[in-house]
Amino acid sequence: MNHPQEGAGYNEVTIMYNDGAVPFPYPPPPPPPRHGRLNPFRILVRGLVAASAVFGVLALLICLIYWPRTVRVAAAAATLARFEVDRYDTTPTSITPVLSYNLNAVLAVSNPNKRVSVYYDGFQASGLYQYHRFARAALPLPFQATRRTDTVPVELTGSSPAHVDLRADAFPPHEKGVFPVDLMVDGIVRYRFGKLTTAVASKLTVECRLDLNLMVPSGWIDCANWS
Repeated sequence: MNHPQEGAGYNEVTIMYNDGAVPFPYPPPPPPPRHGRLNPFRILVRGLVAASAVFGVLALLICLIYWPRTVRVAAAAATLARFEVDRYDTTPTSITPVLSYNLNAVLAVSNPNKRVSVYYDGFQASGLYQYHRFARAALPLPFQATRRTDTVPVELTGSSPAHVDLRADAFPPHEKGVFPVDLMVDGIVRYRFGKLTTAVASKLTVECRLDLNLMVPSGWIDCANWS
């Protein structure tokens, strides 16, 4: 057995072989990344990003709280006293039927918003029969406060030229005694948040489908919003 000689200037190192190949030592770990110091430009950019995020969250919360709900309209009552073709306007080239009508209704207009009041511009109701308008009347409701329901009268009385398919002997509802008359309510609405009124207006269109017997008042009829 060999022993290291005394006085030698080195020590023997035993090298372990693995399949005849000498393993290489593992490389040292990379040094930790150096964090650069924040300069004024980076501080400004991060401040702008944080302010934008806070502003976006606040804007979303305000929209969720103050976003206006749609105005609701219903026909509280409606009566059709007259609806008939009683004469014809004759010209050298055509014969136009004339429709005489008397329709009275009471609309219930509701603003369901707690914090938003409503201005109405050009608020009106139109009477339609078979998708043809025969009369129009303005509605006296310029402004509506929050959480309020107002009753608005509608009176459509008079006569007007009817469409050419409408004849006195060809009234389809006469067979059943029911006239499918529609009331279309439309106008421009603007919303008021406290003392702030929006400059952008939105269109309001509501359809009230009325199936009316002559001289028989209807009950409550909910109307459908188109916009």
